[in-house]
Amino acid sequence: MKLKSLLLGSAAALIAVSGARAADAPVAEAEPMEYVKVCDMYGAGFYYIPGTETCLNINGYVRVDYTKSTNDAPGFDVSTWQYRARINFDARNETDWGTLRSEFRLQGDGDGGGDALTGVDRALIHLGGFRLGYSDSFTTTFHGYGNPIEKYDGLYGYDQAIFFDYTYSANGFTIAAGVQDSTGGSGVAGNPNVNMEYYAGAKYAGSWGDIAVSYLMEDGVSDPDLFKVSAHVNVIENLKLNAFYLDDGGDITSTVGGVGVDEAWGVGARYTFSSELALNLAYTETDAANSDTYGIGLNWTPVAGLRISPEVRFRDSGEDYAIRVYRNW
Repeated sequence: MKLKSLLLGSAAALIAVSGARAADAPVAEAEPMEYVKVCDMYGAGFYYIPGTETCLNINGYVRVDYTKSTNDAPGFDVSTWQYRARINFDARNETDWGTLRSEFRLQGDGDGGGDALTGVDRALIHLGGFRLGYSDSFTTTFHGYGNPIEKYDGLYGYDQAIFFDYTYSANGFTIAAGVQDSTGGSGVAGNPNVNMEYYAGAKYAGSWGDIAVSYLMEDGVSDPDLFKVSAHVNVIENLKLNAFYLDDGGDITSTVGGVGVDEAWGVGARYTFSSELALNLAYTETDAANSDTYGIGLNWTPVAGLRISPEVRFRDSGEDYAIRVYRNW
């Protein structure tokens, strides 16, 4: 019994000593891990930048299209390839003065015939209803873009500009006013002598659609002011109609013949068969001779993130056949 008691006592002592040493041994703690969190405040695709209250969305697309143009005059048929890559950054957070937002876009365009044109296509700062920076001009974006045809959406007065404006929205009504320095280009305010331009617009939107009107006054050019009105109407569940009219005193460059025109108008329709397929129709006309065009096209989305849009445009002097493929993310 004495031997048994001695053995048990020795074992207990060893266990006690081992436990004491184990308690004294340092234990390494794992570093805290900070996971990227979803930010649902501004819609899908936003995530919190780790360690901040700023939400960031990164998206973009790659686009490739092929066009074959035929003309009544012999020897003028041409085929062209075009491509574009675009990436957008959108950062937002809340402040005492409202939402602080910045937009930044990189874009590259080319046609396979030389170096691609790559640069900053958008750089904007928003705070509350104020907006400052460079992007597609107010007269382009306030109305939405042109007809639903993907490539030939009508003579819509497209332009880019550096601008500063303020927008107020409440109960479906939106009013906006600002000043811009237009870059000219393929539409409104192409006159290189123009510097500052002043604009204002009003819009009402509801479940039925929207209607908008805007006016732009150019400084130092005789009769160049731009007036535009547009409407989008949800006729039935799957059918949407749109129309626009604009008058720019001859500063708009026609897509047919490259001539200056005073007026342009157009109508369009989109019927959505399913989430994968939609049919688009459009008609546009200007006050230039032989400027009326008809267009028909499809938007086909065989898988999420991929859209294929074949189209044909009928002109007085010929036709344009195009197919455009997008990979969006």
